[in-house]
Formats: sequence, structure tokens, C-alpha cells
Amino acid sequence: MIIIEPKNIFESQSFNSSSPSKDPIYITDKFKVMRISLRKGLEITPHQGSHPVVFLVLKGKGVFPTDSGEVELGENEYIVYNDTESRGMRSLEDLTVLAIRD
Repeated sequence: MIIIEPKNIFESQSFNSSSPSKDPIYITDKFKVMRISLRKGLEITPHQGSHPVVFLVLKGKGVFPTDSGEVELGENEYIVYNDTESRGMRSLEDLTVLAIRD
């Protein structure tokens, strides 16, 4: 029998004062779930993608660049990038994002 234990997404979360923190939540051969934590004012510089990804904002507010402009997202909002679309994020507040990608 497999026992599945519930977990809190914010458990063991840490913020780095000078760069984003990226923590693996669940990794398989088929997809990855990562928690990204950025202190207010930090940025992941826009860069060319190599895989599709969904960014779901769990806490805070941030700006997410796209090939057609910037999108501001708050808690419980998400954005989907295709595999080749440029992506990144800039935190307007302390920001926690769940990233789901293949």
C-alpha cells in the first residue's frame, strides 16, 4: 500500500536576497514542478524558451514578459508560454511562483 502524504507548498521556502531561489517540488522524466521565490525587485531576465511552461503565482505580484508585451499577474493568476516563446519574471512584491514544465 502506498501512503501519500500531503505537503505544504510553502514548507522550507527560502528567499535569496540577491537572486531567485528555485526549489524542485516534483520531478519525473515527463515533467517538472518547481517553486520559484523572488524577493521584491529581483528579476529572471527574459530569455528564449526551449520548452512549454505554466507560471502560476501563489503569492505576491510580478511582471511576466512575453513576445507581445508584458503581463502583470497577482495571486492565483497564471500565464502559459509555448516552447520557443521568450519568458522571464520581475517581482513587484515578494513573489512565489509554481512553474510546471515538460
